[in-house]
Amino acid sequence: MKTFILKFSAFACVSLLLLTALSSTSCKKDKTCHGKITVIDTAGLPVVNAVVKLSSPPSVPPDPNHSLGGDLVINGVTDASGVANFEIKLPSILDILATQSTYANMSAKGILRLDEPGKTTEVVVTLKP
Repeated sequence: MKTFILKFSAFACVSLLLLTALSSTSCKKDKTCHGKITVIDTAGLPVVNAVVKLSSPPSVPPDPNHSLGGDLVINGVTDASGVANFEIKLPSILDILATQSTYANMSAKGILRLDEPGKTTEVVVTLKP
C-alpha cells in the first residue's frame, strides 16, 4: 500500500509540474506596445481630427524618403476627445508631430517611449505656434 501511495504521489507531482510548465508559456503574452496620444490646444481643449505622425528618430545620414527623417512613419487621426491610439509590434522610441488644418501654422511635438509590451504609454502634446 505504501508503494502505491508513493507512486501515486510521484505521478501527481510530475503531472502538476508538466501542467504548470505548459500553461505558463510566453506565446500568450501581448507583445504589442500601445501608445495613446492626446492633442490639446493652448486653452487645454481637445483637438479633433488632428493628424498625428509617429516616426523613428532620424537615421544618419537622414533618409530623404521620409518627411520626418526616420525609417518608420505611422499616421493617425484624433477622435472627438482629441485622442489617437497606436499599436506597434516592438518596443521603440518615436517622435510625435501633430497638426490640424484649422490651427494654421501651429504644431505639437513630443516623444513616445514604448518600453514594455502589453502596456499603454500616454502622452499629451499641445499645439503651439
